[in-house]
Amino acid sequence: MPFRFYQLNRSSTPLSPFTPSQRRWSSGNPSNSPHPTEKANSRLIWALIGINAGIYLYAGYTQVQYQQGFQQPLISFYENMTLNLSSVRDEGRWWTILSSCFTHMSFMHFATNMVGVYYLGQFLTVTPGISPGRLLTLVLGSGITGGIGYLAQRSIQSEGVRDYKRALGFSGAVMGVGTVAACLYPRAKVAIYGIVPVPLWLLMTGYLVYDGFYLSQEGARVAHAGHLGGLAFGAVYFLLRLRGIPRNPFM
Repeated sequence: MPFRFYQLNRSSTPLSPFTPSQRRWSSGNPSNSPHPTEKANSRLIWALIGINAGIYLYAGYTQVQYQQGFQQPLISFYENMTLNLSSVRDEGRWWTILSSCFTHMSFMHFATNMVGVYYLGQFLTVTPGISPGRLLTLVLGSGITGGIGYLAQRSIQSEGVRDYKRALGFSGAVMGVGTVAACLYPRAKVAIYGIVPVPLWLLMTGYLVYDGFYLSQEGARVAHAGHLGGLAFGAVYFLLRLRGIPRNPFM
């Protein structure tokens, strides 16, 4: 998921010439100080990035072992940390619906997802109505629903025979986070390639159209159904749990 092409442009809001953090402390008003859960939310985002980083490093270690002739660690890693329809359906590896969300085998895949969850997550960490519990529910729920969406698509495409394709990555969770951010702050902007400003609602709508268009493409290396599953969870979670929460007025 190419979130490496986007960066937060929080100062684009017409409400203030300052970024939210600058204005908070420039007024000298205690009521403008960070809301109680903001630091906890930020720590949670960093903890999720840390988990992803640890698993990515271990994946690299198993690949080195494989090259040296020790094949079992990498085989076991694939079996337990990536998502495969046959492994879930025939071998009962249901935990891979969650564990695969934190797995990356290439640096670019890892980096783009971490940049995405960090920048899009900032919209949520500064929102007073979002607690660490709600943020974690959103991340895990989006990742799991993305995995279920991928399995549903593979069940249709594989037509009952053994499936050999595998899915992995944090993209479903990033899609859920981005969707809620777009629902909360639709006019807030991100900059494509750091140059072209795009409102969040348009960014996420673009991903919806893109993933929907290529959903049934044969041979695709992108798990479009997983992206759509994460997006769907984010939209439903916002409607059911977050629609009426207080926003950050400086976003």
